[in-house]
Amino acid sequence: MLPFFIERLRGTIVRLEHKVNNINDEILSIKINGKWSIKENIGHLVEVDVIANKRIDEITSNVEVMSPAVFEPKDYNPWPIEKVLDFFRENRLSNLTKYEMLSEEQLKKSSLHPRLKVKMTPVDLAWFDAEHDDHHIVKINEILQHSQNK
Repeated sequence: MLPFFIERLRGTIVRLEHKVNNINDEILSIKINGKWSIKENIGHLVEVDVIANKRIDEITSNVEVMSPAVFEPKDYNPWPIEKVLDFFRENRLSNLTKYEMLSEEQLKKSSLHPRLKVKMTPVDLAWFDAEHDDHHIVKINEILQHSQNK
């Protein structure tokens, strides 16, 4: 299943670029009801990718429990959207390369997810992250829809 999840993860790059194409910076930076802006949602996906990259290494190194997802969210709203997308693309491609280089033996290894309390293989982690991408793309869609209804 890993190739399917890799394809979904790779597709997030194109999907995000398509979503923000020709959208003005005010809409990309708007916070509705105190929730994250579009730029912040994309930035969050970068931060999760950094953690996922570390977790892939932990799983393949037989670490019993993966690192927790603890991060200090940055304010991505002052950044131009091109910079946010480049940051996302760079980190995502790094993860995809790492996934693609895993051996069959490494794909069978697992570590405990600290919050979910379940053992996860690299394939499980890729699925989990692809689902997480979709969650944030839905959030981005909601912001775009809200801004069009104004």
